[in-house]
Amino acid sequence: MGRRLWVVVHRWAGLYMALILTVAGLTGAILAFDEPLNEWLNPGLFKIPAQAGPRLDPYALREAALALEPRARINFVTLDPDPGDVGSFYLEPRLDPVTGQPYDLGPTSLLLDPYTGAERGRLSDEALWPVTRKNLTQVLFALHTSLCAGEVGRWAFGIAAILWTLDSFVALYLTFPARRRSGTSGSGDAAPRRSWLVRWRPSWLVKWGAGAWRLNFDLHRASGLWLWPLLFAFATSSVAYNLPEVYGPVMRGIFRMPDPWAAIPELPSPRPDPKLGFREAAAVGARLTEAEGRRLGFTVRQAHGHRFFMYDAAKGVYSYPSHTDGDVGFHHVGATVYLDGDTGAFRGIALASGGHWASTFTTWVSAIHTAVFEGQLMHAVACLVGLVTAGLSITGVYLWLKKRSIRRRAAPNAGRSAPA
Repeated sequence: MGRRLWVVVHRWAGLYMALILTVAGLTGAILAFDEPLNEWLNPGLFKIPAQAGPRLDPYALREAALALEPRARINFVTLDPDPGDVGSFYLEPRLDPVTGQPYDLGPTSLLLDPYTGAERGRLSDEALWPVTRKNLTQVLFALHTSLCAGEVGRWAFGIAAILWTLDSFVALYLTFPARRRSGTSGSGDAAPRRSWLVRWRPSWLVKWGAGAWRLNFDLHRASGLWLWPLLFAFATSSVAYNLPEVYGPVMRGIFRMPDPWAAIPELPSPRPDPKLGFREAAAVGARLTEAEGRRLGFTVRQAHGHRFFMYDAAKGVYSYPSHTDGDVGFHHVGATVYLDGDTGAFRGIALASGGHWASTFTTWVSAIHTAVFEGQLMHAVACLVGLVTAGLSITGVYLWLKKRSIRRRAAPNAGRSAPA
């Protein structure tokens, strides 16, 4: 009865998740290659041929952007860009002193030539319809995270991610061989006993020459087994991405995961213009990181990869990232120091790995999901996981429909054969 119960749980959880994970898997398989796709669709928009001369440093490039759009603030700077990347800055409107309302800036992103600081174009947050070359990846991402249904879709996807995480253990259990019953063979001799691993072996195999039902069953079971660790990583990271308001409190409350950013309270009123500029804050951040490295035992190092240096006006705090020997991929930098935007005082540090195990786990599953490791291998793996995720949902629905059809056909016959 216990196994039958988990079969029912797996069935109904799978039916809820089927459409969501099919869409998420197929769109995720495409988004694994979003950067080359975007460059192919919009050649020259985000890339520029590398030149012999030096690029402007990111702080000078930010100042050039502010000079072009003085009605805006820029609270996000990309450090260590690739040589071919254009300067891209997200614009946040200042308040109009006449009306007291934010300026209407129109486009929200400003693109600059990284060698001269000249304007290359401006981008708006594209609407999802009609689908164009510029917004195709944005549409795919909205499908991937919310079925283009806003907050309702985000929560529906988040609930599916929670079910996916929990059901992954149910699915793994159901691949185990059923508990062996005691008994003897027909000849009266004891039946030969096979080890548990030998009885589990068929769950890993696919009978390619079998009929449609058995082939779908084998594909459903075996693909989930072979990729189980990756599927679990994608499931748990999906909860973190879609429902951080659930993931964070659970990880902090149950697993005691530290969250230094959440521990910093918001100011009574935002501080949009800190006393320290980005360049000065970077120098303070570098010194604080070196000091924390000596205290905590990590080493700051130079490594290629984007670092995202940000200022948060609500908390009045800069987030300064540094590559360390604890890096996980090129986006999950080893250490991020938080410092006061006015005084430069140390406000906390977040470690990608090597600190608390729950933080390391969260970083790794997130890095696997977003394929931020160097090279194209992880992008191919992420694409494969997306296709398998969709395939698991499709084969699961097929198996349910076939069993349902068989039960419906069997019901009238059972009624006619029942005794009066």
